Amino acid sequence: MKFTTEELIFATGAKVLKNNTKTELFSISTDTRTIKSENVYIGLKGESFDGENFIDKAVEAGARAYFTTKGTVLDNAELILQVPDPMIAYLQLANLYLNKVAPKVIALTGSSGKTTTKEMLTSVCKQAFRTHATPLNHNNEVGFCQTILSMPTDTQVLILEMGMRGLGEIELLSKYSHPDITIITNVGTSHIGRLGSRENIAKAKCEICKYQKEDGCFIAHDSDLIRQTVEFKGEKIYFSIKDVEFIEKQIGKTKFEYKNEEYQLNIEGDYNVDRKLSCSN
Repeated sequence: MKFTTEELIFATGAKVLKNNTKTELFSISTDTRTIKSENVYIGLKGESFDGENFIDKAVEAGARAYFTTKGTVLDNAELILQVPDPMIAYLQLANLYLNKVAPKVIALTGSSGKTTTKEMLTSVCKQAFRTHATPLNHNNEVGFCQTILSMPTDTQVLILEMGMRGLGEIELLSKYSHPDITIITNVGTSHIGRLGSRENIAKAKCEICKYQKEDGCFIAHDSDLIRQTVEFKGEKIYFSIKDVEFIEKQIGKTKFEYKNEEYQLNIEGDYNVDRKLSCSN
């Protein structure tokens, strides 16, 4: 995806420190090792790194534009934009492109089974729609932006896997994706060291529907914890393996009936059936 100078400024609300652009369109780069001349560099920050410290290297490598929080101005750059937070700017640009393409957005999370469920869901959607999904398990803020910005312009369904380390993180992804359909595979204890309780984990997972479209659908594992926590007012569907009637179980094959429909998975394990249920609704 490429952006005009006007789009870069409009989406991020950036302060223009320098504008002497000769390039009509810019693509996004967060990695100085793969810089191209049409790139605008966003130096992301983390607990142990600050990409803004490498702006000079990005420009030396050929980037003609960059975002800065510190007001860094280099003579050999054409476009310099100042923003408060480079990660938010990255999310804002991803959101701009998402709104341009306007696919149906399916967002999913869970304490376990996220990636397996996402792959099953992608396989199902591809049968009828041009579908784009989070690659592998790249489910943090950076992977979220990369997934959206690599989406083909004719995408009809976008599937976003959302991971989290603490409260507020999934809410942020929900804010910049406005999903149509949200899915929570389960609420376990994998983050209890950070969040302290399953109640807090459920709260963090249920953030996925914080900015969900009102006419959308929320799908979740049927548990009292999720039912008591979710605040979405639209359609809600709960699934449970208790509603499944198994027909056949063997290595590499599982047949079952759910809601009067028969399904077959080319894999064994009740937990995989549980994940399939979230796709069947």
